[in-house]
Amino acid sequence: MKKLIALCFIAIINFKATAQDAEAYQKYMQESIALYDSVKTLADYQEIANRFDRISATASSEWLPLYYAGLTHIYMSFVKGLEDDTRDEHIDKALDYIDRAEEIAGENSETVILRGYAYMAKVSVSPALRGMTLSAKVTGLFEKGLVMEPENPRANLMLGRWKYGSAQFFGRSTDDACAYMQKALAIYKNQEKGNGLEPAWGENQAQSMSKRCQGKS
Repeated sequence: MKKLIALCFIAIINFKATAQDAEAYQKYMQESIALYDSVKTLADYQEIANRFDRISATASSEWLPLYYAGLTHIYMSFVKGLEDDTRDEHIDKALDYIDRAEEIAGENSETVILRGYAYMAKVSVSPALRGMTLSAKVTGLFEKGLVMEPENPRANLMLGRWKYGSAQFFGRSTDDACAYMQKALAIYKNQEKGNGLEPAWGENQAQSMSKRCQGKS
């Protein structure tokens, strides 16, 4: 009987510790995600990336910290004034984080879309040299993400953005691209709020691209 009581006591202690860890994880993740709203410099992005890296070291079974670390390095690759080599370094780090996230959670629409975003960033470093070799890969990843989750606003947004840029480059109509943008915007507007941790980025991009489609910017 004493042994049973002791085991129950240990189980309760472990449960409380696990619950506290989960609460701390959610709190720190939410705080880190909220920092995107106040980013002004490359150093700000680096601090966010470092935070997610630290979280992933502690919560090693969670894929979202790695996902957000990858997203942050993609954002960093688009900061103006960076040398091409530095941009590539950030993109390569992003791809490494995505690989690690998929080792934990497997391939899902969010990681596939983020991988497409990373390769889109690679193309943007040197469009003339990389467009021919990477364009099909970028298109394929965004289309795959859309097939996996048709109502994912980021899948529609990123495929629309990619098609829009391609249409402008080749002097074609942007109507098809803008249709994806409009769908993305509609999904964002009707999307229910989650737990604050699941990917929700992109609405500002969708709004901006929608205005471009309407000729307002």
